[in-house]
Parts: sequence; structure tokens; C-alpha cells
Amino acid sequence: MRMKKISKTANAPINAALFALRDNPGFLLNAVAAALPLSKAMLISDDSKLIKPIPDRHRMNFMAAGLDRAMVDRDLVVTKLKHLRSPLIVDMRWAIANTEGMTNLERWGAIADHLSREWSMPIISLYDQDLVIEEQMQTAFRVHSQFLAPSGLHANPYWLPSQLLESASLDEQLSFMLGRVVPDYAGLHTRRKGGELFARGATPSWLAKPAPGLVNAPNAPRWHIHCFGKLRVFIGGRDVNWQIAGSTPKKTRTLFAYLLQSGEKGADAEPLSELLWPEEDNASVKRARLHHTIAMLRKTLGSAASVLRDGDYYRLNAPQGSWIDIDTFEQLCRRGLALFKRNEHEEALQLYLAADKLYAGDLFGDVPRVYTESDQENWCVPRRIWLREMALKLQTDLTRALMKTGRTREALEHCMKALALDPASDAANAEAMRIFDTQGRVEAVQRQYRQYKQAVAAMGASESSEMKSLFRELDKT
Repeated sequence: MRMKKISKTANAPINAALFALRDNPGFLLNAVAAALPLSKAMLISDDSKLIKPIPDRHRMNFMAAGLDRAMVDRDLVVTKLKHLRSPLIVDMRWAIANTEGMTNLERWGAIADHLSREWSMPIISLYDQDLVIEEQMQTAFRVHSQFLAPSGLHANPYWLPSQLLESASLDEQLSFMLGRVVPDYAGLHTRRKGGELFARGATPSWLAKPAPGLVNAPNAPRWHIHCFGKLRVFIGGRDVNWQIAGSTPKKTRTLFAYLLQSGEKGADAEPLSELLWPEEDNASVKRARLHHTIAMLRKTLGSAASVLRDGDYYRLNAPQGSWIDIDTFEQLCRRGLALFKRNEHEEALQLYLAADKLYAGDLFGDVPRVYTESDQENWCVPRRIWLREMALKLQTDLTRALMKTGRTREALEHCMKALALDPASDAANAEAMRIFDTQGRVEAVQRQYRQYKQAVAAMGASESSEMKSLFRELDKT
């Protein structure tokens, strides 16, 4: 018996994701035309050149649609859009600057689901294939009921209605998806409702990611973790308060950071105790203090299940769908570099600038130095250095991309950011000298080269032959 292929949908509200390439406008226009009349569509975008056949009177910018906020307000966006009563095409580039995990895209998915069903407004969410990063594409698989292409609308077997995405058990979610793929199982999630089959627990983004389609366990609010600069944790949108009675906030915050970087395997109690109480010789006392600090961390995070114990090992138990800035930062940098190498400088800049907003300083910047540079264990510094070097490369790449687009002043600002991270960087100093040369500032070129030589000399090194050659080339005196 041949399996029935999932193909075009019929008589279903349109809430479709369209993945298109800028250099193939025919694909985009043909796909949209297959789903709705282009002459009646309203386009939400800040790009005046996107889908040129749509007239100005049928365009709305992100601010007017309420999509310019760090955290999208669902009720506000619905209020702004529902009166339009026309097909919508939404440029999803608004989400690039608002990269705080899956929450904003999931809120948009719920908005699109609501408008398409309640107000009979076909919604097409347009994703730029070159700009979308992995976590955004994975979220799109869950929040749009169809995919759109020139061949028409195609049912998305991974989609979940907003009510299931937000408040159902994982078992119910998976059963619903199974029913979409195989109609015989359509009632399975109802029959299993109330069973003891709920999958619980997950890991932050530094840990193993769920497979595409395995969606969020709804029973605990997600964590949003900012590790760059000051360590901040938001649970259900609220900033975690480390200053709770009975705790030692610096140790509690250090414990969280240590467990976070320990990942799925967790951390052994003995090195944890040594790290936090190196001056204490009595092992029993150290273990008792650790147990108390673990209890305080659980209280801080609002749940006894937030930290799990397995023998002598402890690990964080963040709800599935929790977000960490490090993963998004790395994805944006990698994708931006790929675009830059293809000479797509404006597109690379969008991702680079989003990554720049995330890097607020060194990894766990406010965790006391006595713990991050401990003689007991070098658990933080190597990762801190690696991420700082990634941030340095980001700033030099940003500088080059800005110079390619003629934005010299902004290029210099980011070059100075790179030099603040590493005054001895050949790449950053070279870019600064080239910028000053472009501006005709010979004395600035000379001053930058002197500063560079001083910086490398302070490290016990000397200037590279490449930098010597560059200076001879640029020095006009």
C-alpha cells in the first residue's frame, strides 16, 4: 500500500512560511501568486525594494505593525493588524535584531495562527534563506501550518496550533503531529490525554538540542540566559533575583555559571566544593555548604527541579526551549561570515550587527575573579578567551563589511571596539590604519602604528613583517 504524500492543502487557513532567495525574485513572486492575489496583499517590511509590484499604499513598516520591539506584544500586534482584513506578507527580517531565542518567533506564529483563523487573513511569513539562522528555521517549522513554494501550499507536519504549543504536554504535541502525518492517528492525542507519558526536562542551548519537531514541554517557564558581561537569567520574562535571604549571591551565581558550562554531564560535588570554599579543609563542612548553596540556587530559580542530582553529580534542568546568548551569537557570526565571503556585505551586516548587540562583555563578566581564575580548576578562562577572540573577529569583520559599503565612520567605531578587546591585534590595527588612510589622516596612520608597536612590545614581541609592509605602503611622509 503506497503512503499518501503530504502536498497542497485545501480549505485550510493560510499561515505559511516561505523561504526565498533575494537573487531569485521569480521564485518569490510565483510562490506568492500561487497562494493569494498580489494586488490585494499588504506587505510589512522596512525594505522599500522588496516585492516591487506592491504599491506604497499597501506597505507598512515594522514599527507600525508593532514588530520593532525587543519582546513582541501579541495583543498589540493583533490590534494593529486585524483591521487590515487583507492578505499579509511579512518580511521576517524584523526578527534578526530581536534575537532572544524562540519566544518572539513563537509569538509571531501564534499571531499569524490567530489572524489566519479568526479574521480569515492569509498570512505569508517571508524568511530570507541567506539570513535565517538555525534556531529561527527550527522555530519556523513549529509555528507555521504550511510551507509555500511556486508549486503551491504544502502541509507542515511539524506545525502545532498555538494552544498546543503553549499549554499542552509534549505527549499531546507529538500525538497531534503524528495525526497530521497519518490521518488514522488523528484522535490519538485525545485518547492519550491525562496519561503519565509527559516528557520533562531539557537542557540549555549550550547542551544537547532537541531534534526538529520535538517541541517545548509546557510545564515550566523558559529560561533566557545572558552570559556575556553581567550574568543575567530571566525566567518567564522576569529577571532572577540573586539577593534572596539565606544565600551568598556571588557563590550562587558562580554555581549557576559552573553548572551551565558543565552541560548535560553535570558537575562533580568535590571540585565544586573546592572551587567555592578553597580555604576550608574539612570535607564534611564543604559538602554541607554546597548542599545549602544548591538549595539556595533552586530557590532562586523558583523550582526544586531546576537543579537535578545523580549521586555526586549535579546539573541544571532548564525547560526545553530555553535560550542562551552564546549559541545565537555563534550562529549569527558564522552565517554573517558566509555572506561576507560571498560579497553580500549588506546582508552580512544585518547579522553582524545583531551579534554585536549580544556581546556585552566577557563570558560571566561579573562572576568574581577568585572563582573564574581559581587555582583549583581552569573552568572559565579558556572559554572566555575563545569567545573574546570570536568577538574580536566579529568586530574586524564588521569593520571590513562597513568599509565595503562606504560607512567609514561606523567602521572606525567597530575597529576601536576590536582594539579595546586586543590592542596588539594585527588585523584590527591594520584596519584602523587603512581607515585613517582612506580619510587622508596621515598623522593618525603614524600614531596607530606607534600604538601597535607599543602594544606588541608590552607582550614581549615585535611588529609583524606584514604590518611593517602595510605601514610603508600607507605612510605618505
